[in-house]
Amino acid sequence: MPSENTVDTLQRSLRDLMRQNNRAGRVVVAIDSLDRRAAGEFADGFEKAITEEGTTAFRISLADGGPEARERFVAPFRAGEEFGAGFVAPADAVLVVDGRFLHTPEVRGLWNFSVWLESNPPLGMPRPELPDAEKHYLRTARPKAAASVIVENSDPAHPVQVFGDFC
Repeated sequence: MPSENTVDTLQRSLRDLMRQNNRAGRVVVAIDSLDRRAAGEFADGFEKAITEEGTTAFRISLADGGPEARERFVAPFRAGEEFGAGFVAPADAVLVVDGRFLHTPEVRGLWNFSVWLESNPPLGMPRPELPDAEKHYLRTARPKAAASVIVENSDPAHPVQVFGDFC
């Protein structure tokens, strides 16, 4: 049974949650998933939720692991310098990045707020075997533990925030 909440409602709620600790300034948000397309679509919607509150938002997609993130995007964005395709962020702005493997130790500290998107197969269906690189990432980076928020995204129109108990 799908959630009664829509993706727009959840993204506004996540925006408000992000704002609890990041009221102003240049904020960097990561949307991480093993499914690159799902991460991009969710990030597009999150950018829209940011602009609805009147804040300037920028969107970029990163290669696996975001090796170029710090030098090419995050550092110049935070400094108010030109980044990406010639953008310059005002004093209060949000940079929403999406990609895969964005919770590795090398880049996880770049994000002020991060979302881990996961999806599960329909009930009764077996979980597909993951490639070795994805299994390694899940085991070593532990994105569910590293992310600010976990979102179950099996139904992209009705995603649900998951509250993991790590005790």
